[in-house]
Amino acid sequence: MIIMNYWTEYSLTLILYLIPCYDLITNQNKLSASIKNIALFLGLVSHLLLSNQIMIVNGINLNFLNALLIISFITVFIFWILNFKNKNKGLELITLVPAIIIIAINPIFQNDHYITHYFSIGSLTHILLAILGYSVLAFGAIFSLFLFFIEKDLHEKNNNVIFSSTNSILDLEKQLFSIYWVGFILLTITLITGMSFSEEIFGAAFKFNHKFVFSILAWLVYGALLFGRTLFGLRGRKAIHLSLIGFIFLLLAYIGTKFVFEILLS
Repeated sequence: MIIMNYWTEYSLTLILYLIPCYDLITNQNKLSASIKNIALFLGLVSHLLLSNQIMIVNGINLNFLNALLIISFITVFIFWILNFKNKNKGLELITLVPAIIIIAINPIFQNDHYITHYFSIGSLTHILLAILGYSVLAFGAIFSLFLFFIEKDLHEKNNNVIFSSTNSILDLEKQLFSIYWVGFILLTITLITGMSFSEEIFGAAFKFNHKFVFSILAWLVYGALLFGRTLFGLRGRKAIHLSLIGFIFLLLAYIGTKFVFEILLS
């Protein structure tokens, strides 16, 4: 029964996430915002049920692909909220397609990483905040790319555009920096609580290692980005490039580490 539910939810999530991409794939404009929103909502429900099947039913399994699965769920959820009125054309392409790929490959590489011992409320809060922070900053990177493509098309006066928005560039930038402020605050809390609960979570006292170094580098870059915006009005491609550098450091700190140890070295 669990296996059948898994494959049902797996297939359903993929199909429902493909529906909002239909207009872009076919280069038409047949689906209304309501249909896309309903499909996305049902896809999110199915995605959450799928995550529960994989990560919770048989014990909390936080391996590399499962971490990506829950991060992709949160990024799609943020996209659904932010783009509810379908103002940002093309954003679904760089949000939903990565989520579809993550879901599609999930059954292929499943190296179990079960959390079997008891965690305090503090350490569980750290884990949840870390996942939420990475997810918010991941969507920030997606939104940065979206803004980059819009600006690129405007500068090149490209008439065959995939990415467009009814919002102005300035409004999009305000949304982007709001996302980054939330992500930066969550990342800051994650780093502080990580040092406090390192021994409980990882079975060892806090260590100054590559993961910590890349996390601090990401934190510094995001901090420079946000305070550069506040103090000097940093915007445009410089802000986009800086934000993507910060996300690369974040990838190397967390996702990259899990990928190397659980996929390449398994």
